[in-house]
Amino acid sequence: MALFRSILLLSLASIAQAQAPDVPIPPKEPPPPGDEGIPQVTIRSSESGDRIEEYRQDGKIVMVKVTPKNGVPYTLYDDDKDGRLDRSDAEKNDISPVYFTLYEWD
Repeated sequence: MALFRSILLLSLASIAQAQAPDVPIPPKEPPPPGDEGIPQVTIRSSESGDRIEEYRQDGKIVMVKVTPKNGVPYTLYDDDKDGRLDRSDAEKNDISPVYFTLYEWD
């Protein structure tokens, strides 16, 4: 049985090799130079101890993440690409979601 299996595998390999055309593999090209599209992150602290992370893409701020020293972190986005940061979708609908912490652990 093992002999039959090895003969079958060898014959299938020779058939596949005979049918494959000899096409050279193109050389690998490096990515284009430049930092376009890669966000740059600036992290700073305010006088009150809050941590502010600014994400810039192509020189424009696209997101700001604020982690207060005492409080809940929040994020501001520029969803509609108008250059102004939007707090969330909740402000657009005039409905503010309420979140409660039910359980926490370390």
